[in-house]
Amino acid sequence: MKDFRFYTLLYIDTERKSVSVNGIKGNFEKQIETYIRCCEVLANSLAFFTSRELIVLTNQKDYIERYSRSLSAVEIPFSLKIPRDIEFYSAHYKIDVIDYFKSREDQGEYAILIDSDVLCLNTIPQNLLNCIENSIPVYYNVTSQRYPAYGRDRLIQDKEILMPGESSLGIWAGGEFIGGDREFYGQLADEIKQRQQVYFEKYKLFHHQGDEVLVSVAIESLLRKGVYICDVGSFGGISRYWSQPTRHVQNRWKAFLSNFLIHLPADKVYISQIKKVDERLKIRTGRYLAAKRFDNRLRSMVRKMIGKR
Repeated sequence: MKDFRFYTLLYIDTERKSVSVNGIKGNFEKQIETYIRCCEVLANSLAFFTSRELIVLTNQKDYIERYSRSLSAVEIPFSLKIPRDIEFYSAHYKIDVIDYFKSREDQGEYAILIDSDVLCLNTIPQNLLNCIENSIPVYYNVTSQRYPAYGRDRLIQDKEILMPGESSLGIWAGGEFIGGDREFYGQLADEIKQRQQVYFEKYKLFHHQGDEVLVSVAIESLLRKGVYICDVGSFGGISRYWSQPTRHVQNRWKAFLSNFLIHLPADKVYISQIKKVDERLKIRTGRYLAAKRFDNRLRSMVRKMIGKR
């Protein structure tokens, strides 16, 4: 079996007051603790279901080790100049991670980069193992979730800012999962580098700010050049699940029970508080999500009733 490893990014900027826009409140120290705890739970769930280690890529290894004795952290160089007022500030450093995967000495490893607010629910699907064995890169296509919220025209229009002279297909890649070997990351990094200056000059024009913009354009460009990149979402490799109201139609939780990974972008605090990882993790998580969605509906009904008075 080809060597592969799971990675996540935790970039720590002590000069910023907030590191998140999804679901974490409190001071900076509290937010960092929550993120580190999410990394620990992700690592534990991967270890339980896959017997694989999670590597946390960071700019401050000592900071992480101060909060966690169990995490395996590796400090890597970060050189990207990012505007301080941009949304999803830290997520942009995934571009540096892609450069890191491109330049590593370990040429044979298949690297899988996932977000820290992710849970492993089951063993690795054979589909993904086959992709790894055959060095087929993978990404997560979330186009169907973006269209209802922002519209086809807006997604295409935004991407074409970075694709002068071309007509975009509107494909949108989720930032929570990407995998491939050194050759793929080299191709991806080159595509991103061609466009990142324009992106940072015009980032305020985009409906979304973050690594997803550049990665989506880069992946579409590679696909159009004939590079096969498999959609990991097509076989339940990962899914994004919102406990908040969505504009797209979201399946019920039972549809995700066979998933390998689940991304819970609005539930970092819940993940950070998980104490036990076993076969029933998905059952307990489902109960939590059902209770939260019920509470959200109840609050919405109360607000509507008050508004009618």
